[in-house]
Amino acid sequence: MRYTGSIKKRLIFIILLITVLTSIVGYSSFVYWSLSDHQKSTIKLSKTVGLVLSQNIAQLVLLNKVSAAADISSQLKAFNSLDNMVLYKLDGKVLLQYSRNNQTFDVEPLTKSKDKFIFTDNILKSFINAKYQDTHLGYIQLNFKINSMWDIFIQNIMILVFILSFMFMLSFLLAIYFAKQFTQPIVKLVSFLEDIKLLDSLDKKIITNENNEYGKLYKEVNTMLQRIKTNQESLKIAAVAFETQNGMTITDKDNKILQINKAFTDITGYTASEAIGQTPAVLKSGIQGDEFYKEMYQSLEKYNYWGGEIDNRHKDGNIVKEYLTINSVLDDKGDTIYYVASFSDITLQKETEEKLKQKEIILVQQSKMALMGEMLENIAHQWRQPLSLITTISSGMQVIKEHDLGSTKEEDIKNFTSIIDASQYLSQTIDDFKNFFNPKKQKVVFNLKDTYAKTFNIISSKFTILNIEICKNIDDIELNNLENELMQVIMNILNNARDELETKDQKRIILVDIYEENKNAVIKITDNAGGVPQNIINRIFDSYFTTKENKDGTGIGLHMSKEIIEKHIDGTLEVENTTYNHESIEYTGACFTITIPIK
Repeated sequence: MRYTGSIKKRLIFIILLITVLTSIVGYSSFVYWSLSDHQKSTIKLSKTVGLVLSQNIAQLVLLNKVSAAADISSQLKAFNSLDNMVLYKLDGKVLLQYSRNNQTFDVEPLTKSKDKFIFTDNILKSFINAKYQDTHLGYIQLNFKINSMWDIFIQNIMILVFILSFMFMLSFLLAIYFAKQFTQPIVKLVSFLEDIKLLDSLDKKIITNENNEYGKLYKEVNTMLQRIKTNQESLKIAAVAFETQNGMTITDKDNKILQINKAFTDITGYTASEAIGQTPAVLKSGIQGDEFYKEMYQSLEKYNYWGGEIDNRHKDGNIVKEYLTINSVLDDKGDTIYYVASFSDITLQKETEEKLKQKEIILVQQSKMALMGEMLENIAHQWRQPLSLITTISSGMQVIKEHDLGSTKEEDIKNFTSIIDASQYLSQTIDDFKNFFNPKKQKVVFNLKDTYAKTFNIISSKFTILNIEICKNIDDIELNNLENELMQVIMNILNNARDELETKDQKRIILVDIYEENKNAVIKITDNAGGVPQNIINRIFDSYFTTKENKDGTGIGLHMSKEIIEKHIDGTLEVENTTYNHESIEYTGACFTITIPIK
């Protein structure tokens, strides 16, 4: 039966019950011990009686002295607990019987039982051998009257009542005291917890001086309240965070939508009643294939996270570009129990990026067009020598034919070969020029050594005129990237170095190092023009910043160069001033470093 009453009353009842039961058990144990001790004492007494009577029994048995019987009876009266006695001869015949009250009694035949002591009806029958100086004379049966448990209980009833009453009263008072001590901390705790109703109340602490289990309990309650307060605050924050401008969904492990926020409806058009119970597949646009979603769930299974751009379909059928992140919520065993997804509408952002991308393409193309005059000058300078060679060889061959001067077959083949080589050089120059101005951005596989050669071939004429020494240390490295954009950046850095060196009246040097480091292709272009002034070195990549105050800026500029390298080629472009030795001479200049991952 379940107890529903007061713990204090129950505790008092338990203490009293234990006290009464303990008293009863204790008293019963005492009575049992007393009875057992009485029996042992009587047994010991019976042996003493046998020793005391041994001489008189010997006189009675051996000498047939009648007066010995009177002496035996007289001696037995000294033993108050002895009720009667029977003396048997060895053949079992009764020789003498004694009764304390001088009443006759029926003598039992001598038992052959091996038991020497028998307890029946408050009588302890003791059978001992009658001996005198080691001579066996017969048998003695001594019947002692002893008290039973009930006799002892009746004899001590008043004392027992007094002790029980005293113990009951004492136990009752102690029970009330200790019950109060035991239940008071619990009552205090219950009262304290009943007052905890609002979040503000969670700041309260229950104080105790108890250095025991109650102290630990109070401490745990305070810790629990602090955790509840923290969780309440976290839930408030989570509730606010849940209602952000980002759409949010919470799904179970089977991808069933459990909850959405208002932004979800704003972005997708689906209300809570329409979305809850569905799976996120209701938003699928079909643009991403099965492989896309397979990789998504593989990432969630492995990393418990996925993030990326996705195309979903609005309820009205329009495509919404979103940036989506998904996090797995795990239980203590590490198994997924929920998925929390957050997504933002980046449709407008992607449209803006596309417009900016188109503007950037136009800007780069315009920059290229601005280079065209200089490029034409470079091409014209490069074409002079091969055109002059073609003209000279053709004119010589014409003179030989007109004046019939004659020429060998070997000379003709040599002349034709020279004309073909010069023509191919002109054609290659035209291809390089055409490719450089190709507006299409398409990744291709190319060798950096060849790319540098094509880039420098376009602008080499002015470097030759200015006697700029190009020192190359280039490794064979293949990249899969935007070759034309990289050519523009390299050309811009080389032209800037050329312009700075043009103002210096000294030996002009440009070092070009291309090598692989940590799975990156590194391109370093270093001049000896003295370096970039420290007050502007941190600003040379800023938009609209130029050091060519007295010149018309041409090319794509350092700002656009950094944009191309970092946003389109996925690399980095940095600059620093450096001091180095070349042919045992120390120089100082600017070092531009392009770092591109090798994919």
